[in-house]
Amino acid sequence: MKDFSGRISTLFLAFAVGTASASAVIYKVQANQITEPSQITQTETVKDNGQKTLEMVFVLDTTGSMGGLIEGAKTKIWSIVNDVMQRKDRPKVKIGLVAYRDNGDAYVTQVTPLTEDLDKIYSTLMDFRAEGGGDTPENVRRALAEGVDKAGWAKTNPNTAQILFLVGDAPPHNDYVQEPDVLVTTAKAVSQNMIVNTIQCGNLGGTKEVWQTIAQRGEGKYFAIAQDGGVQAISTPYDVRLAELANKLGGTYLAYGGGAGAAGERFREDSAKKQAATESKVLADAPMAAQADRAMNKAINSAAYSNDLIQSIENESVKLEDVKDEDLPENLKKMSLAERKKEVEKRLAERKAIRAEILELSKKRDEFIKAERAKLGKQDGFDAAVSNALSEQMLRKGIK
Repeated sequence: MKDFSGRISTLFLAFAVGTASASAVIYKVQANQITEPSQITQTETVKDNGQKTLEMVFVLDTTGSMGGLIEGAKTKIWSIVNDVMQRKDRPKVKIGLVAYRDNGDAYVTQVTPLTEDLDKIYSTLMDFRAEGGGDTPENVRRALAEGVDKAGWAKTNPNTAQILFLVGDAPPHNDYVQEPDVLVTTAKAVSQNMIVNTIQCGNLGGTKEVWQTIAQRGEGKYFAIAQDGGVQAISTPYDVRLAELANKLGGTYLAYGGGAGAAGERFREDSAKKQAATESKVLADAPMAAQADRAMNKAINSAAYSNDLIQSIENESVKLEDVKDEDLPENLKKMSLAERKKEVEKRLAERKAIRAEILELSKKRDEFIKAERAKLGKQDGFDAAVSNALSEQMLRKGIK
């Protein structure tokens, strides 16, 4: 995975500590959001504001033999996203998940549509458990078809890269003739300008040939990694403090929107509760390395929080004076406009100070990890495979 460069850390540090011009450029570009993909289909028109976007879907085998890979993905998903967001074009990132098993298991597929709400994706990933399976083949046919048809991809445009990763250790049940053949689905994906990659865990017979063919037909790459995912989890002296800072950053959140009356109050209350619950869950369950990477993401991602007044003001998508009273959180409703501005400025200053510390520590952390990786040698795990594919394929799709 690409290391956090000094040039980029300097750029982000500039906006974090309050350089007005840097803040305006970075956030203004990302203020206008594309419609949530769960609300659009391949045939609908998507407004293109010129910003580069990566849509990435993981179609992931969650049967009993995949425990190591799933745990590795939980550790590395934030660092994969951070690597993408630090590219020259600073693309926004949407992720979707398709968990799959086999007929007769607790579920065959579970689809989480593409979203910019990366905490939602991570919470879903944390809930994944490796269970079920038993016989060798799995229902890869349905899983891949739903990854292409039901993940909520936006209509293709020149500024969007759409990349799918099929990750598993067993071949498809080719006797499931009620499901579309994997190569038919792959051809459909390519016709819609998607790229299909495959990552094979372990060396179970019959998988390699199918996975290689899917990747070849999908204009993607095939990777063979260890059964346990091969992820190198490196602890650093900075992880604990970064996790604390991410929690502090979440503490500056101010839910808004929803309108007047009980429904509006409930909307804002639910948004605040959801944010607090997410922070609590991450602190309780996420690996420390993942928490540190999540802190970095919160510092560089202008879509880090949902329904957050501070973020919307910072992104310049709204002005405080234009927000209706009924959309404000209860504590701001009781204040004059001058008092509201003072409270918002206080939270903005706090957020910028926290970001500055996160970016400074993240730079030191990346240097530590780089040195440790050099000692460990070549990396061939899940995260290295994904980053390898993304580096070439995002450039192919015009994301520098």
